[in-house]
Amino acid sequence: MSAGATPSKVGRYRIEGVLGEGAMAVVYAGFDPDIERKVAIKCLHQQIAADPAYRSRFLIEARAAGHLTHPHIVTIFDVGETDDGRSYIAMERLPGETLAGKVSREGFPPLAAIIDLIGQLAAALDYAHARGVLHHDIKPENIMLADGWSYAKISDFGIAERRASPRDALRRPAEIGGTPAYMAPERLRGERSDARSDLFSLGVVLYWLLTGKLPWPEIGNVQQLIRKRLRSPLPAVRPRDPATPSMLISIARTLLAPAAESRYQRGAEIIDDLRLAAREYEREREKPLAKRIISLRLRWASSLGAILSLVLVLGLAAIYAKQHAAVTGLALDFGSSMGRMIAGESAENLLLGDHAATRALVTDISRNRQIHYLAIADRSGEIIASTQQDEIGRKLLAAQGQGDMLLFDVPILYQTKTIGELRLGISNAELRAAQKTTLGVIALVLALTLAAVVGAAYWLFRRPLMMLNLLGDALLRVARGDFAHRIRLARRDEFGRLFATFNLMNSTLQTRQRRATESAPAVGEEDVTRPTHIMSTVAAEDTLTPAPVTPP
Repeated sequence: MSAGATPSKVGRYRIEGVLGEGAMAVVYAGFDPDIERKVAIKCLHQQIAADPAYRSRFLIEARAAGHLTHPHIVTIFDVGETDDGRSYIAMERLPGETLAGKVSREGFPPLAAIIDLIGQLAAALDYAHARGVLHHDIKPENIMLADGWSYAKISDFGIAERRASPRDALRRPAEIGGTPAYMAPERLRGERSDARSDLFSLGVVLYWLLTGKLPWPEIGNVQQLIRKRLRSPLPAVRPRDPATPSMLISIARTLLAPAAESRYQRGAEIIDDLRLAAREYEREREKPLAKRIISLRLRWASSLGAILSLVLVLGLAAIYAKQHAAVTGLALDFGSSMGRMIAGESAENLLLGDHAATRALVTDISRNRQIHYLAIADRSGEIIASTQQDEIGRKLLAAQGQGDMLLFDVPILYQTKTIGELRLGISNAELRAAQKTTLGVIALVLALTLAAVVGAAYWLFRRPLMMLNLLGDALLRVARGDFAHRIRLARRDEFGRLFATFNLMNSTLQTRQRRATESAPAVGEEDVTRPTHIMSTVAAEDTLTPAPVTPP
């Protein structure tokens, strides 16, 4: 049989085609004519089979794996050698594809499927380890899937570690049989490995399924990979799905512990913790946390608060506008009246040219705290008296805004003739302070009103939500198969009608279940090939029903 051509037979098996080919071996689609069974035949390449030591150990390990009979391990039917000395293994041919191939084609599985798959693989490894068989190359390419994501089988048991002969290992110490990215640290260092090394590789697979990437990059050079592992011995687990149970993240961290004694010691321990992760995930789905949903109670109260806030803000703005107009009007009336009064008192002094008396009048009036500025000019516009001494003798210019003052220009009349002009500046600081105080008091009252209304609404909405929670719990009991449950709370409103409808529905389902049970055939007791599944049931007493692992 030539190395490149596809043979017509391998041993007694008829070859129907090639399923795949790697660096060490080729996998043929075979057929066993004696029992008319389809098989997969893994046959070493000629150059690999030429090493007698490797060929011998290949067959020894294959025969050891041939004793494994488990629902989640690919069954080995036969081992042997071809006429030209190439070792082969005849094994179960599965209709599905590898985990790596399915992920690349469809994407990563959902969380429930991940928990179930890891449980199946852990059960298979626990079974093999108990019989002294190690795998040494757990990776997605060696995990076969059938029936979608629901059924997994491990292939290539007991073969992966023997991919280099002892002579090659001495000649190339940096090369280790297996896939370095999935290897435990002790295997990378060339130390003795055990069952915990396989569990580490399972942890890498779990990390990949949860995060979508490997914990360490795939580096061909083993020494570089070891240094990378030393710099980052335990990478952070950042799952793709935010709903990932914290227990599942803890399982991945424990499996990837650098020290073997810190990992799970057996696959059965992983299954126990996976049950807890499954229960946590089911609780997340049945009773979503506040961070995943917004309660109707909070939504209703928030909506009412938003509407009330808008109304109160608009009302506050209207009140402030009216108050501002009223206060400003009072200030203008005060300034105008004060200006006319001062103009009347200063008219005679201005007419007589008594500048000293006019300045004395200005000084006396400026003692009023509300008057910040006062200037009196004669008929020519020259300032003869002012609260600002440097202005005396200058022209009275056109009025300009002074920020915190209201300016009033008042003509000084004697009888009907204008003999001068007066400019008065009234401070509006106190008016602004009064406005702010009033605004603050109104805002406080409105805020207290808002808090009282929203708080009352939040409390009042509690009762309807209690009814919804009661109905939700009842529906969960129906989902678990409790058709005898009834809602006994009597109400004369829409909730009462809803509860009556629920009770009628459950009564109908209970009747149908009773009829189906009475007519169902008896169940057999010899089903010993049922696969392992991680199951969780959150009962009314908040207990977990363990998932049985059917023995081989």
